[in-house]
Amino acid sequence: PKTFQYHISSLKNQLISPDQAEIMANEFIDKKVAEVYSEYNLQLFNNGALDFDDLLIKPLELFKKDQNILKKYQKKFKYILVDEYQDTNKPQFEFIFSLASVHREICVVGDDDQSIYGWRGADISNILNFSKAFGESKIFKLEQNYRSTQNILDAAYVVISKNTTRAEKRLWTENE
Repeated sequence: PKTFQYHISSLKNQLISPDQAEIMANEFIDKKVAEVYSEYNLQLFNNGALDFDDLLIKPLELFKKDQNILKKYQKKFKYILVDEYQDTNKPQFEFIFSLASVHREICVVGDDDQSIYGWRGADISNILNFSKAFGESKIFKLEQNYRSTQNILDAAYVVISKNTTRAEKRLWTENE
């Protein structure tokens, strides 16, 4: 059950429906996951229930189905702040983008070097491509470190600079 739960959650985090999962399935396990995913969603519906992933997917479906509801929430939330943005997934990005697309008054805080939830569906491209989604954005790099010494920061940089998907930055400190 945990394996199926993981695969279903992964599909939902990619905004892939049970029908799409069935079409995409080539391997035996993928076909079984699509079958269970379809039945799982049916049982959720029949019981008037949602799972954690649905808490983002269902509002997105509602926004697409009824533009008046989307407009209501776009008007209500003129300013949007998202912390730990490096750990957002595709549905979270879509939700944030939907709300912010009118006023475009959005501030996100995050560090691509601290993205640790890829296994849980976090998509590092959300923060790396933020300027593409919000072209008029400004990026402020907070590179001064107040906790560590320069030796520690230099050692960490040698390791983290090997990542192929990261924005360039160099931490520094006044600590001895």
